[in-house]
Amino acid sequence: MMERSVRITTLPVYSKLTAESDVPHRIKQSRPDDLRLSRHQLSTYDALASGDYDVVINTAMTGDGKSLAAQLQTLVDSRSLLMMYPTNELVRDQERQVAQAVDQWKQHGKIRATTMTGDRLREIVAAGQFSRKAAVIRSLAANNEILLTNPDIVHYMAQFFYTRRDDAPDALFGRLLDLFDLFVFDEFHIFQAPQIVAVINAMLLIRAITGEVQPKRFLFLSATPGGLLGEYLERAGFRVKTIAPAADGFYLHTFDSPDESLWRPILRGSEINFSALRAEAWAEAHLEDTLLAFFKEHRSGAKGAFIVNSVAAAHRLVEKLRPVFAREGLTVLPNTGLAGAETRKASREADLLVGTSTVDVGVDFRINFLVFESRDAGTFLQRLGRLGRHSDDGRGHRFEQFTAHALVPSFVHERLFAGRGADPALLADNGEFTREHLSVAIRCAYPVPCEFRSYAQKWGWIQSAHVYAQLFNPTVKDSYIDVRERLKADYWDVFHLSTGRALQGYQALRAEARQVVEEAQSFRGGSPFDCGVIDESALARLPGSDETLSQEAARDKVKRYDLMMLAANADLEWLGPQEFARVARAYGADLTPTEVEGMAGWFRLRGIGSERKNVTIMLQQEVGAWGAERWGEVQVIAGVTLEVPFVDWLDELNRHLRQRKFVALLCLCAPKELIYKLYLPPMFEVYPFISRDGLEGSIAFARDALLLHAAIEERGFPCGGGAVIC
Repeated sequence: MMERSVRITTLPVYSKLTAESDVPHRIKQSRPDDLRLSRHQLSTYDALASGDYDVVINTAMTGDGKSLAAQLQTLVDSRSLLMMYPTNELVRDQERQVAQAVDQWKQHGKIRATTMTGDRLREIVAAGQFSRKAAVIRSLAANNEILLTNPDIVHYMAQFFYTRRDDAPDALFGRLLDLFDLFVFDEFHIFQAPQIVAVINAMLLIRAITGEVQPKRFLFLSATPGGLLGEYLERAGFRVKTIAPAADGFYLHTFDSPDESLWRPILRGSEINFSALRAEAWAEAHLEDTLLAFFKEHRSGAKGAFIVNSVAAAHRLVEKLRPVFAREGLTVLPNTGLAGAETRKASREADLLVGTSTVDVGVDFRINFLVFESRDAGTFLQRLGRLGRHSDDGRGHRFEQFTAHALVPSFVHERLFAGRGADPALLADNGEFTREHLSVAIRCAYPVPCEFRSYAQKWGWIQSAHVYAQLFNPTVKDSYIDVRERLKADYWDVFHLSTGRALQGYQALRAEARQVVEEAQSFRGGSPFDCGVIDESALARLPGSDETLSQEAARDKVKRYDLMMLAANADLEWLGPQEFARVARAYGADLTPTEVEGMAGWFRLRGIGSERKNVTIMLQQEVGAWGAERWGEVQVIAGVTLEVPFVDWLDELNRHLRQRKFVALLCLCAPKELIYKLYLPPMFEVYPFISRDGLEGSIAFARDALLLHAAIEERGFPCGGGAVIC
């Protein structure tokens, strides 16, 4: 296609500083001498400290110090803090930042901080320090004032997991509530309805248990105050305070230098070029004249990121760009879910980082050149927010220019710069705009995907019913009478859920389709196609490293990854469970037999192919006689196999897949049509299927099946069973 490239400029952004006369004495006493707080930081501190609000929502811009706003209660008042981040990459990034804050505020020995991720829990148990994850969680929580974790682990504690059969259900979660006062959810806006429902369920339980005696506070960072989260908070009767710096006039957009005593720079002015090309096509067209040219022109004052939607595209780009950049003495490294921890860490120091969603959220790296794709408005703004946060690379090299290349769908490009129908253009070529104006334009240009607003009524109720049922356990039944009554009222007010009917439905579904219950109870959904991978690809080794692998690099070669992505894009060799386990042990990976047996396949990864292969689900059963009641409904099915051209491992894989059962939903409609008609999010995973009797349609698995069911019910969409579909 012919490229349509246009350019705009965004103005620098400054954050309003708090007047010294407004800073409380206790903060002045403990803060670093050279630190000035932004208005939104002090407003957040005041709202949390006042006791007037249960929930505070801070919507400050990227780079404006939201994390410090969350930490002030601990740094100043020694209030214990549990911070939750959506990715482990962000947990690691924040661990470094918290350590710096503790050092700057001279709180060594007073404030202890640590991380708690699933990988760390497994590592500690494997090392023999504790026999159970519950004991590790209890120790980490009891011995640290700041605990950096993810919402997944807290969700499972709130669902009373990690306990033994003879334990009181609240043995672990109740201890967590004794130890922590403030619960922070960072970058929560990236989550969908299932995670929102899960967090609201946890918050309702926390409030019901602690009440007014030991009230807890909740802080959401970067969350949108409206939408589903805002509605549930309002229905639940939480007292909410929104800190909205943009609406409150706490930002100044100007190329002029304002008074430094009043304003702090947070985002530098940037040149943003828009193109409707896809990432790999853009790199092919502009490798020499744009991408490499920027680094040649600015040399030591150039550091960049190339963020794409597809892991396969990211790795193909690295393979293409690395030798070209190397000839100029420049480095290119991947930062994706398929890259190992050592490689991801090293990528932050590379001249050009090529990443995916692993670097979308909150991770702070210093760049002045950015190329990025975007799935939707939120992804666009999140990725653009990586640019302009720092004036240098952290090694003494100052950035003189900030440049972005935004790769957007052609219809978005049209809406932004040409208008559509009677709607005028949202931006003008060569125009100057504030980041706020650009944000509004981007949100108008991208369609709003399905929000799955009925998910709580369709599937979220299972989490509520499980908690309610557990509170009848003989060990807590008598002490939790008031808690059950409060939850009974809350569930009705928030989710319109009758606890009596929910308990009956929960018990019946557990008996009939336990796999569906487990899927609905999970935080992010299961991974039915998770494979074991031994990564022997060229990108698994850092450039310039010797043949001897470090312990961490060796373990990095053992990975779990999605079969569908691998089947479509990777050069694979079948290993089988025994050989995979043997090689994994040799590399130092400590996997249990249960973990290995639960995988959907076991492969050696040789590399990523140059072209994507078509993958089709072959359903080894006849569905032509199905009635309408089975189409568009979540069910547990067997007989799922794959059809992948030009591979030699398919028979071994399919023999294994035939033995597995999957939570799935089927619809007699092509995936593209289904996505279009139901306004499904761009990366929603729906696959084509062909049944043994020749019927074709769409199939979704695991959590996507539950979400698709909610969307189908909301729109009354017919999925099959005699009707002519699509």
